[in-house]
Amino acid sequence: MAAFSLNIQKHVEPGLVACGKFDGSHACLVAATFGGKILVHSPHRQPQIKDQDHEQSNKKLSWSGELAELQIGAEITALCTGRLNEDERDILLIGTATHVLAYHVEDNSDIFYKEMSDGARCIIIGKLSWLPNQAVIVGSNCSVTLLDSQGTEIFWTVVEGIVKSLAVFDFDGDDENELVVGTEDFDIMVYKENNVLWEVKETASITTLCGLPNRRFVYSVGNGTLGVYEMAQRLWRVKSKHRVVVTRSFDLNGDGVPEVITGWNNGKLDARAANTGEVIFKIQFSAGIGGIIEADYRRIGKHDLVVVSVNGEVRGYASGSTMDTPEPGEAMRELLAKRQVLQMELRQRAASVPSMYHRTKLAVSVTTALGAARVALASGPGLLIHCAIVFTEGVFDGETLVVHPSRPMGELEIELRPAKNTPVDIHVKVCVGPAGADLLQVFEMTRQLPRFCMYEVIERPPQIAEDFGRSSVIAEFAERPQRIALWLNQSLILPEEFEIKEDGAGIELWLRGMRDSKIHCFMADTTGKVTIQTEDSTFAGDIIQSLAMYLGVRELSSEVMFPMEEQKLLDALERTKDLKEIDARLQAEAASETTLMKSIIIRLEDARILENIDEMKKRLVQLKNVNVDLIKEHEIRMKSYRELIANLKELNSGVQRIARLRIGKSASNTVAHCRAAIQEENAKAFTIAMRHG
Repeated sequence: MAAFSLNIQKHVEPGLVACGKFDGSHACLVAATFGGKILVHSPHRQPQIKDQDHEQSNKKLSWSGELAELQIGAEITALCTGRLNEDERDILLIGTATHVLAYHVEDNSDIFYKEMSDGARCIIIGKLSWLPNQAVIVGSNCSVTLLDSQGTEIFWTVVEGIVKSLAVFDFDGDDENELVVGTEDFDIMVYKENNVLWEVKETASITTLCGLPNRRFVYSVGNGTLGVYEMAQRLWRVKSKHRVVVTRSFDLNGDGVPEVITGWNNGKLDARAANTGEVIFKIQFSAGIGGIIEADYRRIGKHDLVVVSVNGEVRGYASGSTMDTPEPGEAMRELLAKRQVLQMELRQRAASVPSMYHRTKLAVSVTTALGAARVALASGPGLLIHCAIVFTEGVFDGETLVVHPSRPMGELEIELRPAKNTPVDIHVKVCVGPAGADLLQVFEMTRQLPRFCMYEVIERPPQIAEDFGRSSVIAEFAERPQRIALWLNQSLILPEEFEIKEDGAGIELWLRGMRDSKIHCFMADTTGKVTIQTEDSTFAGDIIQSLAMYLGVRELSSEVMFPMEEQKLLDALERTKDLKEIDARLQAEAASETTLMKSIIIRLEDARILENIDEMKKRLVQLKNVNVDLIKEHEIRMKSYRELIANLKELNSGVQRIARLRIGKSASNTVAHCRAAIQEENAKAFTIAMRHG
């Protein structure tokens, strides 16, 4: 049962809810509402005398009883509270598409107002291992920025994709916090400074991240999937047709072990065991969940779990409170499901198993042909394949494919086309039996498609374009070709195992991408010098990262030459420069128009006081014309701004692709040098940084 409940009578934006002690002692609820407004609810606020209320009415934040409203005037994209220095009072951080505002609620004043050219998609406050103090961590358009207590930038790095979620916790067990980043491009990455300790590709954009004890973290993705990782190993995952809005860690049943608390867009709130995903508590709200916070909202010296719905309903649940609130009919549904399972098992046990099923085997092979990776199945003599069910992540819509041939057959081939260069685990269930049989034998098997299964080995093409070798990456791995050959056997689907047949021989392997039919060449000499000739910098980066991980390489520099990629990024840099100049000019024109409008309004007011109707009509016509011009200029500015954001994303993504062609400090230096060149708008320095790091 809820320990308390109330209603703030305001619509709350999903995911934009926080809690802070703005006076150092009382917990306050903060939520974003329609129209770029921030609502602050303080249940323990002392009533103010009239003079103080009149004084506050001239400031940004105006109180009305327990509620206060702060007008931001722009769409709010992120919200966070926390402390950055020795002051015991929390500050409020507000992110928009262009700025980050740090605001002191108690003092009713700004702390800093930082322009963010990449926008602020998510904000958290945390202590990272490589920094001495707490920092503001801002996830943006293909970048992550760290700010100190004064709003000064102290760290910046590029990220492949728009950052949707952030978390700070000890990932690798060294008692120091790492930064975990979730992106719109399905990636979860763990950073220690500029180095990526670990990364994994999920099946949709990462919407929430939350750290758990014992080096675990919970994540959710946009297709309704929720799961928990323990370091690099996934413990469990579940999938729903609804979408996760927020995840938290809270000990709801009072056993000393925090549970995973999840709020869904359909109004469901559930608590799951962190190690198994088993649901131990759930309840339904009348509207979608807007946010979940942990706060001592009743001032009893103990934190409650406070849940806010999008229609303004607020409920608090105490740790260890009674949670036996099953939904009507739920127990009956569970018993009926168990009965159905037991009855099916009884029928199967009672059926006589034909002798032909004994010692039956199913042949399985994985190949590449006709533009796809293929799993071929073949049944034993006298038996036919009736049906096959394939479950895998990120390959099929819904993650499951059922292959049901029109008539049973002895052989069946299943086509797989993974969209990304990542290892794919496939789980297959095959129903086998004679024609017309009522009882079928089910085979279950698990296979893993290698990371580069969508690239097939081909002979050296008889005709190669003259400029093919101009796009390449050269890196010194200083490793024997035999070990590189072992990596090739693990990473590709090969017709036969690749072997180096004589000492002193190098490797030359030609590949064709089955997604786009592009040709690639991988070469390695006896000294461990690896050359990748390709026009696809993303593929080259995947090769470098995979090979370095297999060989345990922590530092690697490379010489990079991608003329088409360079020209594309230089064009984006030039467009960014032009768009910034256009934006500055449009801002000056808008300021001039605004000044003219103010002047016309003053003269219109003078004419009204003097009751000069003709002058009033004249000024109103002028005001209308100026307003129309301002609206047109605003539309032009918004279009220019969208183009600027698109170009900045292209630049940041390009820098990330170039950085992935190197490992360790060399990758960090590449990012830093490219960033400096972009800020200085220095095309020559940008080109040098891309080529040499």
